Amino acid sequence: MSMNGLGNVKIGDNLVLVTGNRFRGDEPVTVSRVGRKYLYVSLHGYERRERFDRKTGAEEGNVGVRARLMTQKQYEEMNQRRSLFMELLAAGIDVKHEVRSEVTTDQLRALLAVIKPAA
Repeated sequence: MSMNGLGNVKIGDNLVLVTGNRFRGDEPVTVSRVGRKYLYVSLHGYERRERFDRKTGAEEGNVGVRARLMTQKQYEEMNQRRSLFMELLAAGIDVKHEVRSEVTTDQLRALLAVIKPAA
């Protein structure tokens, strides 16, 4: 999954802020400013104080779990991959976290198709 797709965003583009906070959840945001190195986003009409790396989308300067900006397509793929990993786990296959980034979404689908009985 490519996480480097934020280089072409412009002011007014809609993104998803993935917080990693189970109480707050992920939120739709709008790009409010674009600098050479950082992106700034607004939520409910107010610019958030955090700044995000323009290349990776990762929150800059926070310690611990950092928030991340994603395009809608990246967010959907992330959720689909999470679902595929859960289905594989339910079928008895645990893909280690160390290698998950190396496995493509198509490979996950193919593996699941081999394991699951045809309906």
